[in-house]
Amino acid sequence: MKSRLYCSLTAMVMFGLALTACSAPAPAAKAPEVVATKVLPKEFRFGTLEGDFINNVNRMIIEEFQAKYPGVEVKKEVLSGDLMQVLSAQAAAGSLADVVFLADLFVVPFAQAKITIDMEPLAKADPDFDLGGVYENMLALSKVEGKGLYMIPSSYDVVTMYYNQDLFAAAGAPLPTAASTWKEIVDSCKLILEKTKAYCIGNDGKWWATYVPFIEGYGGKVLSADGKKVLLSSSESLAGLQAYTDMWTKDGIGKPADFDCGGDCFTVGKAALNFTIPGPMNALRKLNPQPFKWDVEVIPSFPNGKKVTGMGTYGFGISANAKDPELAWQFIKALLSVKTQKAIAMDYSGMPLQKSLRKDADILALAGPPDNIEAFMSNGENGITPQYFPGKCGSLYAGQINTEINDAFDAVVISKKSVTEAFTTANDNIQACLDGN
Repeated sequence: MKSRLYCSLTAMVMFGLALTACSAPAPAAKAPEVVATKVLPKEFRFGTLEGDFINNVNRMIIEEFQAKYPGVEVKKEVLSGDLMQVLSAQAAAGSLADVVFLADLFVVPFAQAKITIDMEPLAKADPDFDLGGVYENMLALSKVEGKGLYMIPSSYDVVTMYYNQDLFAAAGAPLPTAASTWKEIVDSCKLILEKTKAYCIGNDGKWWATYVPFIEGYGGKVLSADGKKVLLSSSESLAGLQAYTDMWTKDGIGKPADFDCGGDCFTVGKAALNFTIPGPMNALRKLNPQPFKWDVEVIPSFPNGKKVTGMGTYGFGISANAKDPELAWQFIKALLSVKTQKAIAMDYSGMPLQKSLRKDADILALAGPPDNIEAFMSNGENGITPQYFPGKCGSLYAGQINTEINDAFDAVVISKKSVTEAFTTANDNIQACLDGN
């Protein structure tokens, strides 16, 4: 995972709208219905990103929308730079596009900054839209303080374990299975390091989606249920953080901060594992020739038998400046259709959010790698979403909260301070900020 933002944005999807069809006297191919029930704007603005992970989404959503609304020209506006700064400036000027790109890390700050609106009233008023078939833990990413619908998510993006089969084989280490424990994985990684000189974890470990699962896997929490008390310094949380940081400080299987892999450590074969979402499998599959044999497996279990992993995704939201919110809703809602969700999976760009596709024969029969593509779906039941923090202290992604936790990791891994000292300091500093807001 090249960065925390990249991890959240790499659900590379194929996106299409499910169209209503005109009736015909014979069961021939149906043509899209052209909607013209009210005076529509001549132009519709779509603020999005560009890249392999989203280009097909942009193209298909525009094509399908214009098939239904041929008189409305879609103007694609490519966003770049710091999205929070760019869109905040546009919001202040009243110049936001009708629909804007979102990701789980932006849902709360965009809503607070009045960049996006709550789409729940539109969803409830739409007789053709139903959220009932979507996994609840992913819908939680679209809420603010447990309420509303601020993002239509794109994919069932659960952090899953990719592994380099060649490195495991070269070290004589057993391949991961669904029954693997973290201890067994760490033992295999130590053997891989000894025999091949390759690390197992090729990043700094500061992504919430990998360290918070250790906290919860050992019985801890980041924050109390009422959002008032920081719990990083609880005995359970410290136990999880100790086990997590041990992979760098004690076991040596995490890449040192000063080690340059010469690219993404997993992709270049210098890390045996990669904990990330389904989307990157598309790019990995496209490497020709394949650099090594690889597959995926569900997250390992903790000493108590519990499996916990992080989850997050990107999507789209309606901006506060949308000229016609109902039209904007029609533009993005079909991202959750069964048709579109299956297309995402068939393109190896993500996993479907619709529960009805959980055992879809076509998806399960997709040619490898990965051979064990079903692991992405099975792992979903282990997924947790990022903790929301009240006030203005930031989040696990940004602001003081993120800075304090990152500093604690550096203190442990680089400066060799104890986990108790480093994370108690982080805990107390975050608590002071929450108390002052």
